[in-house]
Amino acid sequence: MSSTLAVLVVIAHPDDETLFAGFIHALTYKIHAIVDLVCITNGEGGFRHSGPSEYLYNNLQLSKESMGRQHLPRIRKHELLASGKILGIRKFFFYDQLDLKYDRNVDVVFAEQWNKEEVIQRLEQTIKTGNSSDGYDIMLIMLPSIQSHGHHTASGLLALETIERLQQKQLVNIKIPTVIGGSEFILNEIPVYPSNKLAEISSIEPNLFQFNRTWKLTNTTDVATYQMIVIWACSEHKSQGGLIAETLTGYARENEQYYYFSINNEQIRFQLIQNIFEQLVNIHQYNIAHVLQC
Repeated sequence: MSSTLAVLVVIAHPDDETLFAGFIHALTYKIHAIVDLVCITNGEGGFRHSGPSEYLYNNLQLSKESMGRQHLPRIRKHELLASGKILGIRKFFFYDQLDLKYDRNVDVVFAEQWNKEEVIQRLEQTIKTGNSSDGYDIMLIMLPSIQSHGHHTASGLLALETIERLQQKQLVNIKIPTVIGGSEFILNEIPVYPSNKLAEISSIEPNLFQFNRTWKLTNTTDVATYQMIVIWACSEHKSQGGLIAETLTGYARENEQYYYFSINNEQIRFQLIQNIFEQLVNIHQYNIAHVLQC
């Protein structure tokens, strides 16, 4: 069995990975973890943001809905692959669910856009076989929130439901990953999502872990921080013209926030997450050259 940390990231749209770009980059390049990624939708709904990039894509009228829905699934898939190269993502799983419209109501998402059972079955299969028999140690999902895009919350809830089903099956030969939720917003208190108990945050403390985007990538310069990595990843999503501006304003933050879910149950799982974040703090707060030589 491999001793290399293996992480499965689950997002709703191509470009959602940029919300957690600092942590993902540090996992792959500082801890040398394997990171794979599931993207649930095909991203066709991004046509509303595609006007500025049309000249880059053979002057296709991507901002025209019919044209955008036809070509954006292919274009955005390639953009995600390019962003993933920067972040060190090894393998991608595209579930190609419909991206029809923005709606905060997850029931509408399941009723009108996504095949809920298909997503759960595919996610279960990815957990079982995506990293061969070694499985995944951690699954990073989008934190369910009443403030969020319904696709974001739906992706997180389906991932949590998949974990619950695997727990109930009690399969001895399947590694069930420990689940943490990344917040797209800056939160000053423990998040709650009353409509679904699976999204409950654990009472074990600390139940919030933070990754500091202002950490330097190396100890040789004060310029190169993880903020730069975030912008690099955003810049690959050119069909989503306002992403960089949005990242620098509405989603501007020094810390990425990750919450530990009650569904994980076992104390040893909590220690795994705590150890990873402590390791990242240590790597970035003393002589990096020494760490890399060890």
